[in-house]
Amino acid sequence: MENHNSTLTNAKHPANPYPYDTAYVSELLKRKRRMRGIKSCFPCRHRKVRCDGSLPCVSCVKRGHPELCQLPGRGNDVGGEIVSPREGTSQDNESGYSPQHQQGNTTSQSNSSTTQSIDLMIDRLTKIEDQISSLKADLLQTRTASTTPGTLDISSSTNANRNSNLVSSSRRSSAPSKSSGKHFVEDATGATIFLGSHSDIPAALGCRQPSRDMTITDALVLDQLVPRTYPFTSLWGPEAGTGEICVTLPDDSDIIRYWQVYQTGAYPFYPGLVTISQFETSLFAFLDQRASASHSNEPSALDDVDPSWLALLFAVLAGGVQFSDDPIKERDLRSKVFICSSFQCLRISNFFNNTNMNQIQAMALIGHCLRNNLDTNSAWILMGKSFFARATMRLAQSIGLHEENTSESPDSSLDHYYRRRLWWILLWQDTFLSFTYDRPPSTINHSSSIPHNPESTSAYSFAECIFSLCQILLDRARHHPTDTPTTISTLTYKSRIKNIWNDAAPFLVDKSACRTLQDHLERLALRIHVNYGICRLSRLILESASDNAAIDIPTLETETITHAAEAVESFLDMHRLSSNVCRSWAFVHNAVSCAFTLRSFGTTRVGGEYSGLMGRLISVLEREERMSSWEDADTNVRCFGPYSRALRALRE
Repeated sequence: MENHNSTLTNAKHPANPYPYDTAYVSELLKRKRRMRGIKSCFPCRHRKVRCDGSLPCVSCVKRGHPELCQLPGRGNDVGGEIVSPREGTSQDNESGYSPQHQQGNTTSQSNSSTTQSIDLMIDRLTKIEDQISSLKADLLQTRTASTTPGTLDISSSTNANRNSNLVSSSRRSSAPSKSSGKHFVEDATGATIFLGSHSDIPAALGCRQPSRDMTITDALVLDQLVPRTYPFTSLWGPEAGTGEICVTLPDDSDIIRYWQVYQTGAYPFYPGLVTISQFETSLFAFLDQRASASHSNEPSALDDVDPSWLALLFAVLAGGVQFSDDPIKERDLRSKVFICSSFQCLRISNFFNNTNMNQIQAMALIGHCLRNNLDTNSAWILMGKSFFARATMRLAQSIGLHEENTSESPDSSLDHYYRRRLWWILLWQDTFLSFTYDRPPSTINHSSSIPHNPESTSAYSFAECIFSLCQILLDRARHHPTDTPTTISTLTYKSRIKNIWNDAAPFLVDKSACRTLQDHLERLALRIHVNYGICRLSRLILESASDNAAIDIPTLETETITHAAEAVESFLDMHRLSSNVCRSWAFVHNAVSCAFTLRSFGTTRVGGEYSGLMGRLISVLEREERMSSWEDADTNVRCFGPYSRALRALRE
C-alpha cells in the first residue's frame, strides 16, 4: 500500500508528465528485455572484431590461437580443450584458496544472467520441436490417406526386384530423358542458383550443395562474405550531368595506357567494341576537348558530351584496368568505379527507351568485366551471368540487331557489318554462359548469319571461329530444347566443332605459321575454347552411351582425356607468354573444367601420367592467387579475379 501511494505521489509531481512512476516502469521494462545470445567467440568479442561463427573462426585461425575459439553453449569439442585458471588452481582450492571470493556479487550476477539466457533458448527450442512434431504428424497422415492398400502391397512385393535392377535400368535405358537440374549455392554471392542436369561441374562454377537447414552459423558466414552493396548504385545526385561524371576519369596518360592495354589484352579475345577505329578517333578528340575545358576553367564544357559514348569509354577503361599492371587494390577499385560510372552514363542516356549501338557495346563490355571481376566478397557477379546478359540481348533486339538487313546500298554495308558483328558478340556471351550452366539461350531462333570481314581472306579469324562454335551450340539447343540429345546427335555436333579447324586461318592451326605474339595468343585461345567444347560434349556422350554398342567407350575416353590435356596445356602456354591475358574468366574456367576431366578420367585410365600437368596448373593458380589478394583494414583477405575460386575448386 505504501509503494502504491508513493507511486501515485511521484506521478502527481509536476516534473513527471506521466501518470505513474517512470523510474519504476523503466526498471520493469529492463527486466522484460529479451536476452540476446552471444554469437561471437570470446577472442573476437574481446577484440571487437567480426566473428564468422564457425569453430574455430577464421579470425582465430589467422591469429594463431584456434584453441581459444569457443562459443557459449558449444562446449570444447572444437579447437581443443582449454584449461581455465580456475581449473589450473584446483589444488590451491583444496588447500583453502578460492578465487570466487574475489568475484563476489559479480560472479553470481553473471551466472544468473547466463541461466536466464539458457532458459529462454530452451523454451524456444521446445516450441520449435513441438511445431516440427505437429508438422511431421500432418505429413504422415496425408501420405497415409493418399496411399491405397493395393499400392502398398504391390510396392512391397516388387521392392526387391526393383532394387536389384535400379542401377542397370538407370544407365542402360534406350531412350534417356532429360532429368531435372538442381539448385546450388554460389560461393561468390551466397545466392541459390539453378544448374541444368548437363551443366559444367558445379565445383568449377564455384557452386556447392545447399545445406539442409540454414543454421545461424551459415547465416553469419554469408553475412560476412556477401556485402549488401549494389554495383550500379549512383555516386551522384539525380541532376548530375556528364561533366560531373567525367571527374572520375584518370589523367590523359592513364586513359591512353588503359586504352592500349585494352587493345592488346582484352579486345582480341572478346571484341565487344565493334567500332574500334571510330572510337579511337573520338577518344583523342574528347581528350582535346577535356584539355581545353581544363585550360579555360570551364568544367561545364563537358556537359554536352554524348552520355552513350561516355558510357562506352568508361566500359573500355574498366576492361583495360583489369588487364593492366596496376597494383591489385588500385586495379580492383578503379575497375569498379569505371563500371559504376559507365552505368550512370547509361542512366543519363535513358538507354531503355533510346537504345543505340554505343549503349549496347557498353553493356556487352560491362557484362564481360563483371565476369572477370570474380571477387569472392562481391555480391554482383550474378548480374553478369543472368540479368545483365539477357537485358542486353533484349535491348539489342529492340533496335533490330538480330535481323538481316535487306538493304544493299554501299553506304549501309559497313554499318550493316557492324550491327551483325555486335549481335554475334552478344550471342558469344549468352551462348557460352548457357552452355556452361545448361540453361536455354536467350535467343535460339535468329536470322542473322555469321558476319565475315569483307576485307579479310576466306579463312576464318579467331572471332569468326568462335562465332562458328556458338552457331553449333545454338543449333544443338534449338533442336533439343527440352529433351536430352541422343548420342548420335551429340556426336554430330562434336564432329562439327572439330571441323572448325578446317576453316580457321593457318596461324590459328599451325604454330609454325604464327609470326607475332598476338598470333600465338589467338592460336592458344582458340585451342582452349574448342577443346573445352569437345571435352564437354564427350562427357555428355559418355554419360548416356553405356548401352550403345556402336560407341567405342575406351577410345572415346582416351580422346576426351587428350582434348582436356590440350586445353590445360594451351592455358599454361598462354600464361607463359602473357599472364595478364589469362585473367579472363573464360580461359580460367575452361582450363579448370578440363582439369576436372583429367582428374576424373586421366588418373584412372592412363595411370596418372597427367599428374605433372595438373601440378603445373595448380602452381600457376597458387602464384596468381597470391598476387591477386590483399588484406583490407580489418585484416580480411580480399581477392580480385577468378583465380581464388578456380584454385579452391581444384583443391576440393
